[in-house]
Amino acid sequence: TEIASYLNNYALIGHGTTTDNHTYQFIDNTVQAGTTYEYRLGDVDYNSNIIWHDEIEITIDPGNMELPATFGLKNIYPNPFNPSVTLNYILTEDAITSLMIYDMRGQLIETLQNGLLSAGNHTQMWQPMNISTGMYIVRLQSGNNTNMQKIVYVK
Repeated sequence: TEIASYLNNYALIGHGTTTDNHTYQFIDNTVQAGTTYEYRLGDVDYNSNIIWHDEIEITIDPGNMELPATFGLKNIYPNPFNPSVTLNYILTEDAITSLMIYDMRGQLIETLQNGLLSAGNHTQMWQPMNISTGMYIVRLQSGNNTNMQKIVYVK
């Protein structure tokens, strides 16, 4: 099952042909303790040909999973930001969770997350497209908990 793609995850968008080193990452926020997962990476070229790398197997040890005590968005950094920002947040329980970006008039700009997430630390990258420089509100809602922070996008 494909869990992430450069087509729907800004952190995985390629940098083209270059001699510079680039790091790509994806955090699977759906893992469960005591379960074994297999992951493999595929490189996609300009002609949509895929080169598949070897699979790796990971088992999540239930003894290492501690539930966090504090709900909410962690301090957003960098702020102001350009071209992208990483949003880190903590859920204290499994719940339907939404992570949304609003402008200062209260209009929804983008929904970054909307669905069931497990308790723990989560990360979401946001790379705004076609919006103007200015202040925005990041709103995290999970179960009965809500947390908001202001961020500033500069061009």
